[in-house]
Amino acid sequence: MNRITTARVLVMACLLLLASVPAFAQIDLTGSWTIKMHEDWIERCCGRDVVDYTGLPLNDEARALALTYSPTVYAMRERQCLLFSPYALQYWPHSLQMWSELDENGRVIAWRMSGVVEREGLTIWMDGRPHPSPNAFYPFSGFTTGTWEGDTLTTYTTHLKTSYTRRGNGSPASDQATVTDIQEKVRTRAA
Repeated sequence: MNRITTARVLVMACLLLLASVPAFAQIDLTGSWTIKMHEDWIERCCGRDVVDYTGLPLNDEARALALTYSPTVYAMRERQCLLFSPYALQYWPHSLQMWSELDENGRVIAWRMSGVVEREGLTIWMDGRPHPSPNAFYPFSGFTTGTWEGDTLTTYTTHLKTSYTRRGNGSPASDQATVTDIQEKVRTRAA
């Protein structure tokens, strides 16, 4: 009788250990993250110079619109609370808090990122939900879905408001724009 009980306890302990191992390709992003200031310094610091559209595929209409931009636009009283677009998110020198939203079975259905004064918080939906219709509300952070491919997180964002692609120089972005972001080998986080 003791031998059977011991075997059952060992089997249960092994099953509990196996159940506690995270599923393949699921990485916990919870915590505090920060951006290193060692590359793309011009984007991470003060932004590009006015009229520097290097690397941007602007047509004549977009270039004409960009040339009407004034860097003092955010100093206008009616625009002081205007949020920046998510295009600038990955370049800002700020820290970021991330946490997961779980369903009743403990699976991650969304990753939430904190906002800052000039940027709205962001939600990355991981549960396979479809993007809303073109007539749905367009928040500043857009609507983002994500999938894991191995240890790479790929996100796809739609429903962005018309804004600027880069801070500080007025390069325009349409509300029809979409963003695909690939974060390879997400492994470490700031303490």
